[in-house]
Amino acid sequence: MKYGQIEGVNKKISKLVMGVDNQNDLNEASRLWDHWIDVGGNIFDTAYTYGGGNHEKVFGEWLKQNNIREQIVILGKGAHTPNCNPEAITSQLNESLERMNTDYVDIYIMHRDNDEYNVSEFVDVLNQEKDKGRIKVFGGSNWTLDRFKKANEWAKNNNKSEMSILNNNLALAKMINPLWNDCLSSNDEDILDYLEQTKKSHMSWSSQARGYFLDDEITKKIEEKITNDETWRAPGEHSSGPLSCYDSDDNRERKKRAMELAEKKGCSAHNIAAGWTINQSFPSFALIGPRTVEELNTTLPCLDIELTKDELKWLNLN
Repeated sequence: MKYGQIEGVNKKISKLVMGVDNQNDLNEASRLWDHWIDVGGNIFDTAYTYGGGNHEKVFGEWLKQNNIREQIVILGKGAHTPNCNPEAITSQLNESLERMNTDYVDIYIMHRDNDEYNVSEFVDVLNQEKDKGRIKVFGGSNWTLDRFKKANEWAKNNNKSEMSILNNNLALAKMINPLWNDCLSSNDEDILDYLEQTKKSHMSWSSQARGYFLDDEITKKIEEKITNDETWRAPGEHSSGPLSCYDSDDNRERKKRAMELAEKKGCSAHNIAAGWTINQSFPSFALIGPRTVEELNTTLPCLDIELTKDELKWLNLN
């Protein structure tokens, strides 16, 4: 396992982050999460909204059974639209901590932003929770660079802790359609330059572009399954499938280059894509969502991939 560090979290953090957004059964979840610990993983990504709260409860039961709270890192999220407001940060954190049988999360991420509120209102509440010891560091998911900068400028000018982490999509394939409402990509020159200059940390959701870099036939099957499963979508609305959200001429070229480099390095294009995310010059972590041990094992080889600065740029068409 490869590890990184985030200032304010006094534990090393595995570069791959285990999502707990798809496990409803404790026995099945235990098999996956026990294996995750065995291979050196130690961070888990949770959220107030996942599974209507059930996924946090399942995770909490597993945590209680194993008694390893101090050996792992919990990334918790809250304040998702339509309840993206300062009050929801505290109320939802209360519930999440109770569900997970813990009194703090190492990393807290606002799941969305709401520009109806001044950034100071969010940063102030986040600092209050940090002062209580209920969160160690915090950041924002699907925040624009402008709002992220303004939040940290206000924090600095008012002797408050800054947002340490940006949690947008940072996949080798550039998102062409948002997977869900208000989703944002960090595969943008200005954002990447900012992260490199400031060394702020980045946690990427859908870091493998929903399977876009797998063999074409597998990608098509994933697209079909997701499209068929998302019955709540309005007629004509695109799904969150890999082709709906990532397929473009530029991304097909990125996939072609990933396949070419994978052949040279003896791995898969899927692994090259994950390797691109975790090999950035700033602290960069990739959220993954395997449902089984077997799926997890197909991702682990990305940890052995070293990419040069030139290879990173070449893959991203720079």
